[in-house]
Amino acid sequence: MPSAPQTRRGRSAVRAAQWVSRAIVPLMLFANVGCYWLALYLVLHGRPAGDVPDDAWQLVAVSALVGFQAVWLVWLRPQPFGTVVASLLLWQAAVLISDWETLAVQPGLLFALFVFAAERAGLRRWLVVTGGVVVTFATLVAAYALHAPLGAAPWRAPAVLIGWALVAAATVAGPAFAGAWYAGLRARAERIAELALRASSSEAVRTAEAVAAERRTLAQEIHDTSSAHLAALLALSAAAESTAAAGGAAHATLITQIRSEGERLYQGFERMLNSMRQEDRTVTETHQPGVRPGQHSVSELPALVEEHRTVTGADVSVWNVPAWHEIDHRLGPMRAHIAYRVVQEALSNARKHADGAAISITIEDDGSELLLRIENDPPPYPDTASRALRGLSLGYGLEGMRDRLVAAGGSLRTGPRQNGGWSVNALLPHPPHQRRARRRGVAPHDVQRETDEAHAEPSQGGGSIGADSTNAIADTSRPVIAEGAHA
Repeated sequence: MPSAPQTRRGRSAVRAAQWVSRAIVPLMLFANVGCYWLALYLVLHGRPAGDVPDDAWQLVAVSALVGFQAVWLVWLRPQPFGTVVASLLLWQAAVLISDWETLAVQPGLLFALFVFAAERAGLRRWLVVTGGVVVTFATLVAAYALHAPLGAAPWRAPAVLIGWALVAAATVAGPAFAGAWYAGLRARAERIAELALRASSSEAVRTAEAVAAERRTLAQEIHDTSSAHLAALLALSAAAESTAAAGGAAHATLITQIRSEGERLYQGFERMLNSMRQEDRTVTETHQPGVRPGQHSVSELPALVEEHRTVTGADVSVWNVPAWHEIDHRLGPMRAHIAYRVVQEALSNARKHADGAAISITIEDDGSELLLRIENDPPPYPDTASRALRGLSLGYGLEGMRDRLVAAGGSLRTGPRQNGGWSVNALLPHPPHQRRARRRGVAPHDVQRETDEAHAEPSQGGGSIGADSTNAIADTSRPVIAEGAHA
């Protein structure tokens, strides 16, 4: 922040500039007349008597002309062209009446030429300046012819003509070039200021987009971490409440399962917070690229399915081709985590909306992309627990799945089945380096998977918060199946 003396100096400079802009006409009036009288005094005392005309009418006429030229500056801003032409004509009329040496310096004329050249650009500016130089040169020649002794023709002295040409160029073209130079500096400063403003605006937009991406990633990770376990806790709590009267081993088993789900939920939040710290690039030696803590894989899906069977008692069938570890190897860490999250969210939704319904999971990898199909039957009985779970849905599951898949170049289709159940179909392509390796005939295991993942799929905004990097740049080498197409 500027200090108080600097602020006062800045305000004083602004007030002084405003006062000068308002008082420019009287200032130029006194400057024109003062310069004329000073030059006349110096010439009269520097030359023999009689060389300079000093008639009273000439002094009054010239003083009136140069004063009237200063008054014309009132119209300089609205009519710069007319003001410059009037200033040149009035000055040249004064030169014809008096000696040019006493009128060589006229601040009002110089100021008018400077402002005109600074405010007007293009061919018209230089046409006016060139015409002013030519007319001023002719005026100087005519003034010499009027005041020179008889028989001293000016065209017989080339040196005199060259000197007058230089005087005309210095008087008219000099301030015009200075004004054009000032206009160029001003335009350059304005361009720099505009570029700086545009750069700051772009930086603000990029920062806002990065923050929004991090917020979406954080919300998605919180949802994935908490939704399934919270749903399980609610289902187990309802079951425990219904068996509380009976007691016995079944009741103790439900309490144990509730505690286990709570511990998993706590561990999930702990992993998410640790991942947020390790993904913070502002903390030294915390950000490490590659596989992130808490990142899941396709090989963990059997444990997830078994957990769903244990909690809900539903029949879950799984069919996968090829083996789990081979799918993980083909997908890479980031896409394997996406596949796990898709299946997890589909099972969580089935638990909320069709508790106890049979579920079939199909995972098929054809070498270039992975197909995930999770289908559940209608709920066998719409009990109270199922209705409670449906009412407590966060409403971010399908959107989160779609965001994850689209970020990796995949697609998602969801909808009801003919038997009244629900179907989730996800298509997830392999990483670009895997497909390029296959096209070149290189075995996928010969490719450095983790290094290529880190370079080929950078996350948006310089790093994501959470266990995965679902904001990676989408692979556009193959068209994405639109919403509503059959997988």
